[in-house]
Amino acid sequence: MEIRPTVEDDVLILALTGDFDTTEVDYFSAEIATAIDGGHFRVILDLSGLDFVNSTALGSLIRAQKLLAQYGGSLASFGASPTVVKTFQLLELDRRIPIHDGLDAAKAWTAEQGPGSVSGGGEDVSFLVLGAEESFGTRARNGIVEEIFEDGMAVAFENLEGLEVERAIPAGAIAELEFRIPLYHPTHVFEVKGTITGHERLGRETVLFRVEFTEISDAEREAVKQYVKDLRFLNDES
Repeated sequence: MEIRPTVEDDVLILALTGDFDTTEVDYFSAEIATAIDGGHFRVILDLSGLDFVNSTALGSLIRAQKLLAQYGGSLASFGASPTVVKTFQLLELDRRIPIHDGLDAAKAWTAEQGPGSVSGGGEDVSFLVLGAEESFGTRARNGIVEEIFEDGMAVAFENLEGLEVERAIPAGAIAELEFRIPLYHPTHVFEVKGTITGHERLGRETVLFRVEFTEISDAEREAVKQYVKDLRFLNDES
């Protein structure tokens, strides 16, 4: 496999060409280490030239994504062949490393990733979009918290195959959210409102929504900030 690095708009793009198998894992990991040493924490993988990826290589992608996240960065991709896309979806890797149609979409998604995000721990969240069309649902539906930021979160919903998101969810729509952060308090339920700032389709059935908190108590906002700070510290120490 060959890896060709380029930098655009402060984003490092790694073009992978050939077969990504066990023998290439150290090579790829070294490129990620070089990126971090050079202060590049937002990385996009150009998979348009990738013919094959095995399970060990997929594991190295997950490790890279986790490592970049520790520095407030992100890992995205674009241009994957149907075979590679299917492999990602089979292992739900596209939920960690989204596959975009093109570089511009990948860069736009990367730009939305706020600094200091941490894992949402897969917690359930009650999510009601005010003014949503019937195709999405006019009642609260349950999603999964994928990431938490100091000022918002990313929530994933499944079983949305065929949904025209732009039509079903008005631009700038307001969402009412209820969720818990067990590491903050085992039973406390956060009740907040936020503005949907963007979305990303992860596979055919899953859509990830990004929400910026707009109505949240001072105490709960400080609790979220402290949680993000604590998780970042634990990630750095692990």
